[in-house]
Amino acid sequence: MRRALLAISAAEREEQSQKAAASFLNSSIYKSAECVAAFFSLADEVDVFPIIARAFIDKKRVLLPRIVAGSNAMDFYELAAPLGLASDFSAAPVLGLQSLDAQTEANQWGIREPLATLPLIPKEKIPARTAILVPGLAFCKDGRRLGRGKGFYDRYLSELLARNAAFAERGKICGYCMAVQIMDNVPTEESDVRVQELFCG
Repeated sequence: MRRALLAISAAEREEQSQKAAASFLNSSIYKSAECVAAFFSLADEVDVFPIIARAFIDKKRVLLPRIVAGSNAMDFYELAAPLGLASDFSAAPVLGLQSLDAQTEANQWGIREPLATLPLIPKEKIPARTAILVPGLAFCKDGRRLGRGKGFYDRYLSELLARNAAFAERGKICGYCMAVQIMDNVPTEESDVRVQELFCG
């Protein structure tokens, strides 16, 4: 799968990112969500920025993950809405990227994370109507997911479901990827958390 992702051209990644974004943004899950918990894409992942920009335009809360230093745990922090973000979606990327740069920093793996000075949202305070976009190396249509080995999302999601009954009842865990990442079977463990919906290019 890593080799397959490396073989995807920038143009194809962009096309699949647009398709995945359209699929999610037109869904009832997004439309009914109060909050979107997104992620910063790696170079070989579908681009999530269109979702972040659209969520701000639609006046939804936006959360991004930050790894807890020295651990395999993470928390979500809330971003501030970019000032002057245009209602015209075509203008959103430039304005939004500038604002995100100011609210994020690169971690030890070069992945951008929200600044620790932003509001940390404890698991118990994640809004019930939150759509969590989950990255992965590969997914199955039945919700099984292959991560990248550290268990950040499985650990976070299992604790979130256990501690936040409102989210467990009304929230949605959504896999977000490119079409090539959909497989018939992926290796899983008992502790793995399945995604409830799958959106891809």
